[in-house]
Amino acid sequence: MPHIVFFALLLAAFELAAGSLMLGKGRYVTIGLAASVLFNLFLVQLGLGFPELPRSGRDFLLNRASTLLFALLQLPLFWVHFDKTFPQFMRARLG
Repeated sequence: MPHIVFFALLLAAFELAAGSLMLGKGRYVTIGLAASVLFNLFLVQLGLGFPELPRSGRDFLLNRASTLLFALLQLPLFWVHFDKTFPQFMRARLG
């Protein structure tokens, strides 16, 4: 892949931004979750690590099913109200 270092740095910046948004509260968490779900759906389209397999049911199970499951498991979080940031939540739980 040409320019893989640039692509990897861009991907790392995107993941850091999405993760940082999810540590916030309110609408920022929703934006971060949307970015995370879209990213995982993009990964489902790409597949993971066995490109030599033809498009088949086995290819889906080995390369794409776990990522699709993770994206689907994130969907109920869109109906949760995040009134505290993650650090505030942890302080309330531990203190």
